[in-house]
Amino acid sequence: MNELNTLPTPNGRPNVRPSHTPKLINNGQFLKLWSIGWVTSSMMWLEILVIPLLTLELTDSPFLVSLVFFLRFVPMLFGFGLGVLSERINRKHLLLGGLIVQAATALTWALLAVTGSIQFWHLAVGSFLIGIVMASEFPVRRTMMGEVVDRSQIGRAMSLEMTSSSFFRILGPFAGGVLLGTVGAHGGFLLAASLYFAGLIIAASTKYLQPLSTERYASPKLQMTEGISYIRRNEIIIGTLVVTLIVNAFGFSYMSQQPVVARQVLAVSDVLIGVLQSVEGAGMFLGAALVTIFARPHQYIRIYMGCSLLYLVTITLFSQSNTYWTSLLILFLSGIGMSGFAAMQSAIMVYTSSQEMRGRVMGAVTMFIGFGPLGALGIGLLAGFYTIATAVMITACIGIACTLIALIVYPSMRTSKEPKQDITGSSV
Repeated sequence: MNELNTLPTPNGRPNVRPSHTPKLINNGQFLKLWSIGWVTSSMMWLEILVIPLLTLELTDSPFLVSLVFFLRFVPMLFGFGLGVLSERINRKHLLLGGLIVQAATALTWALLAVTGSIQFWHLAVGSFLIGIVMASEFPVRRTMMGEVVDRSQIGRAMSLEMTSSSFFRILGPFAGGVLLGTVGAHGGFLLAASLYFAGLIIAASTKYLQPLSTERYASPKLQMTEGISYIRRNEIIIGTLVVTLIVNAFGFSYMSQQPVVARQVLAVSDVLIGVLQSVEGAGMFLGAALVTIFARPHQYIRIYMGCSLLYLVTITLFSQSNTYWTSLLILFLSGIGMSGFAAMQSAIMVYTSSQEMRGRVMGAVTMFIGFGPLGALGIGLLAGFYTIATAVMITACIGIACTLIALIVYPSMRTSKEPKQDITGSSV
């Protein structure tokens, strides 16, 4: 007899999961949510190439380039609040609303660019709006992905997510570089608007029933207080959040200046800048594929820490490279490091947290990512005293030192044991 596992939902209908778990590739709801990530990921990387170069063209200011990057990612500081919101409002509705905002913003940019009336403040405001949507990625879409698959498949699901993100990390910058160098910035924005609308159609067709939390009607303040208390008692979650902050503040923030370094130090065209970012995506694709195939729960934490250090080291090397081909090799290795960090970041958090706390835990991840843009502003300020390349090197070296300190302070981040689901919030 085939037994069924069910999860209660707000409308009383159960989310039914068969005891014989279907393969991820046969899970229609997972595939839809996964495909939406293809759209948002590829367009994020396209915009991260196009917007800094367009900002540099409009303002000739590396600091304003950093400011746009800051505005795009600083809304993630509100991630914990969005995590609470995602437990009170159906995540599908939040997903639909976010895609509408992204499509409308990209279309507005395209119209302004094609008429030649686009200004810096248009890019700044639009980046902030899209940043708000990006801040909901962890507590909304990625949490939905973890809820429509069996717990034993969470690691594979997040690794597949990272694999596809890495693949479109190749296509996004390449398409952006080609369109920017041939058609113009409006070509990239029109492509983004079209794909966001396609993602909206897919999201509307998704059959998602949000699991009912026993704390669904608690006040937002109480939910946030309980979430903070839960996180504080779990060393693995705290350690993962600390390293998330370090890598984003001192590592990922260099992305704000990567196109500037490529143009000013390596002296290459927009198309070759796109290729440079695409090669990093190729490394991410390979790394994510290896994680998907070989990573097991007891390896999650070590992969996470090792790849975090690899990413920061390669950024340091990139900052000191003055040849294009050497930079290509370094960024390929950088991509491998980033993929392992990103895939295991989500996997550890979803795998470890309880169902009731998962939205808040993923919201906390988003919030700690939100501190990263401060690093971008730091690079912009340092560039006023040193070269862009030196500013990037200084921040990356600080990141390496802080990661090594985190390994010492949090012993759980050195474990080779499988992280266990924390129902009570006690240390694991």
